[in-house]
Amino acid sequence: MPAHYALSDAAIVLVTIFAGNALWRNGRHLPAFAMACFGVAAFIGVVRFGAGLQDALAALHAGTSQLLGLAGAVAILSSYLFRPADRHIISIIALILCAATAIFLLAQPLLGPVFLLALVIMLFASVARPGPLARSWLIPAGCALMLADTLFIRRAAWLDEAVAWHVYHVLIALALAALAKGLMSTERGAH
Repeated sequence: MPAHYALSDAAIVLVTIFAGNALWRNGRHLPAFAMACFGVAAFIGVVRFGAGLQDALAALHAGTSQLLGLAGAVAILSSYLFRPADRHIISIIALILCAATAIFLLAQPLLGPVFLLALVIMLFASVARPGPLARSWLIPAGCALMLADTLFIRRAAWLDEAVAWHVYHVLIALALAALAKGLMSTERGAH
């Protein structure tokens, strides 16, 4: 795979850096953790393709993307449904990472379905319980975009492999930006 594959992973890294920082500064620590999960997985992709280590980092990139993608999706869902107090954040992050690791190591066939289920629950919850500000539509839009992207673009036979790769990652970056902006809007409106 050529080095240009690193470009769309870099888009995810940039979005997660800016979105994660903004979420953290706004007291939204669990979604900031979710951004870090997606960002770390994408950063490994940037290094993998940018440094010409396609084969050497293939397993690490795939495994990290699956594990941290699941942890990130569950963290976003948890932050939206439960709005945990800051004093519980470390425990919740540890629980999410342990659950994602257990699924990754012991029940890999469940990785995809649990990831999709977290997105579906988040989509329905955000529609049923919209945030108080006008930008709350960004949360269901981000979930729907990531869900459609995962189901229809990730391994699309009707797209060239490189095009599918880049479109998939750019849409993830857009979905994460929408989720971050929507989550910051709902939190500010809740105070």
